[in-house]
Amino acid sequence: MAMAIILIITKGTQDNQASIFNRLLTSYIDETAASINIDPSQYQLADINSVFAQSSGLPKNEKKTVLNTIQDNSVVSRATILTDFLEEFSDRGNQVTVYTVQEGDTVSFIASDYGVSVNTIIAANNLKSADEIKPGMELKIPPVDGVIHKIKKGDTVQTLATKYGVEAEKIISFNDLPLSGELEVDREIMIPGGKLPRPAIPTRIAIAKRFAYLPNLNEYFALPAVGFNWGRIHGRNGVDVANSCRTPIYAAADGKVTLALGSGWNGGFGKFVKLVHANGTETLYAHLSKLVISTGEQVLKNQQIGLMGSTGRSTGCHLHFEVHGARNPLAKY
Repeated sequence: MAMAIILIITKGTQDNQASIFNRLLTSYIDETAASINIDPSQYQLADINSVFAQSSGLPKNEKKTVLNTIQDNSVVSRATILTDFLEEFSDRGNQVTVYTVQEGDTVSFIASDYGVSVNTIIAANNLKSADEIKPGMELKIPPVDGVIHKIKKGDTVQTLATKYGVEAEKIISFNDLPLSGELEVDREIMIPGGKLPRPAIPTRIAIAKRFAYLPNLNEYFALPAVGFNWGRIHGRNGVDVANSCRTPIYAAADGKVTLALGSGWNGGFGKFVKLVHANGTETLYAHLSKLVISTGEQVLKNQQIGLMGSTGRSTGCHLHFEVHGARNPLAKY
């Protein structure tokens, strides 16, 4: 039947005669073409396949199909095996935190609060030992154990994976790198779980959720001050409570005063107090206008230790309250 129609059309054309079949068929084709709803995305996919075929060196008659192109560029298909790995650290993000060392800090205590090892902090900051830190020093705190690497010319994801003993896919996923593994020279990336080619000095060891893994000892601590609780964590597990100047500040738990600095900038804390408690935790009270205790004293829970102020790096009267070694009871995790 189809052959007959073709012969009729051909014949009609040759004889310059518009046969009825020719007219009917032409009309049908025009109407059908006009009624087709073309999806623009098909053109986009076709263009993608055309570019891919040209860039990959494939012969023009062997372009990859749309399905193959989507599969080759699928994040899900490449990263499914890393789901558990990413979920394990999803609450910590992938950003490096900068922490300013305080009076009385130790690397082991800082590492414990941030959930990384001492060796990770030592390696990230090129320290010779854990005893090298001092007040005012800024430390890079990686989001997880591993190595911070500054990309150099010639680096590839695979060479870094081999150098630090990790899977290439983990480096790509953790740092949100293109699936092609392209690296930007001079960018610092995290090698999660990476080991240095040479061991770090042998020693014991970004974000509210970074401290959420710490033990919840809220019943152990009393509220250090009344006022507006901002609830947002900043610094080293610190929360601000705002009120008028000279509002009383109280010890959150029984403890010993390890630092009571009544003057000076003190790294931005201004006048501040640090207490150590029997369970090994510490609390810090900063920006005070006045201290009513001294270094070395024993204090009781709810005992007044000073007055709220705005000393140091502060734009208004408030208490900056930190808890080291446990969750901050004022934090809104």
